[in-house]
Amino acid sequence: MTFKKTYTIAVIVVHRIELIMLYLLLASLFLFGHTVSSSVQISLKIWWNTLIPGMLVPMIMIRFIHARQGFAHLCSKIFNRCFAMSNNAFAYVICAMLLGFPSGSLFIDEAYGQDLLNKQGAKRILLCCCFPTPGFVILSLGALYQDPSIGWRLYLIQILSGCILLWFTRSIHVNAYSQPSKLPPFFESLTKAIRTSVQAMTMIGIYLILFLSFLSVLEAILPDQLLLPLQLTGEFSSAVLLSAQLPCSLTIKLILTSALLSFGGLCVHVQIFSSLRNLSLSYPHFLFFRILQAVVSMILSFFFF
Repeated sequence: MTFKKTYTIAVIVVHRIELIMLYLLLASLFLFGHTVSSSVQISLKIWWNTLIPGMLVPMIMIRFIHARQGFAHLCSKIFNRCFAMSNNAFAYVICAMLLGFPSGSLFIDEAYGQDLLNKQGAKRILLCCCFPTPGFVILSLGALYQDPSIGWRLYLIQILSGCILLWFTRSIHVNAYSQPSKLPPFFESLTKAIRTSVQAMTMIGIYLILFLSFLSVLEAILPDQLLLPLQLTGEFSSAVLLSAQLPCSLTIKLILTSALLSFGGLCVHVQIFSSLRNLSLSYPHFLFFRILQAVVSMILSFFFF
């Protein structure tokens, strides 16, 4: 049997397994209708009450300022020298930091698609600068633990862990290229920023609903021993809230929270990979960096809490 024929048979088998899994998922949606309905309601609450207030307006403003070339001169020679970057690459790290995941990753993907970043450099930023939204960490978690300093320390840990990853990946240079000298019209830029941001938020919400719906079905099937790891690695915002309720010391809770914020959750991973339009990225490679950043954040947490 030739390699080509073997490969063709393997593709057919994989496709049939995929269809069987999809049929089972579809059937489970009807079998666990009440559970799925409840998860959709929870997803909509997370999207409407947490994600949109913390992400939509900053996303619009950063896209708008970028279109108006507001970041063109945001450079740092010290930062570029330390982390092997050029021109205003520092601005893209700052934008990824302010937007948070998955919006920051999508912003980097768009910048590469507009020929504003080199391919390997864009991949490096996407892998190393996958941060949670600052508003969620600083405000929401600070309020959750009734101590604003905890929110700031958790966010500082995320930034430091990302910088450590950037430091150890200096062999890959990030080149930022100049934007077109002609500015687009003011309101055209604003309208485009609003439209692309709303589209991104809509896709984030839909994938959140799909992921949590299937997760709720698995929770109804799986034994309790496997349930907690699935809940902690599934969706990061609900995971950090769950970690705050665990029967352990405050220090252990905050160390776990730091790791969960760096990992991002499988739902965020799905949102990022389903929305990338220009960069092709290996998920095992991306997952390795998320686990690595989670480990670095856990180590840093011992010095902060």
